[in-house]
Amino acid sequence: MRWHRFAAPIVVLAAVTSSCSDGTPAFCTPLAEVADLGELSDAIERGDLDVATNEARRLVDLAEDAPPEIRADLTAIGAAVVDLVELVGEEQRAADLTAGDLTRRREQLNSELSRMDERSDRVTRWARRECGLELNRPQG
Repeated sequence: MRWHRFAAPIVVLAAVTSSCSDGTPAFCTPLAEVADLGELSDAIERGDLDVATNEARRLVDLAEDAPPEIRADLTAIGAAVVDLVELVGEEQRAADLTAGDLTRRREQLNSELSRMDERSDRVTRWARRECGLELNRPQG
């Protein structure tokens, strides 16, 4: 699925936007810790939708604490990730849905994901500028 392409820039933030002692926003620390979304990706790949759903919802919940410059972008990205996890769940329960239902849902999600490129780019630029983080490359 296309979600892998920008999974790295989809980030979780949990701190207020005050500065750390080194002058970077406090938000940079949790951003760096979860930038690769490894737990979410692993949960989706192993079909653990409970963990995947919790990780996806963290994006939405924690985006509320994001700096104003990227808050709307992270909120939208989080919502798209929640939709992705829901689609995976729907596909696992495909007996309840017709092939047409799944196709429409996939097309809708792909459309949403394609619009996430610009949002993801803004978050990536912010992280690079404010935190010195490269979200498109594995951290570590």
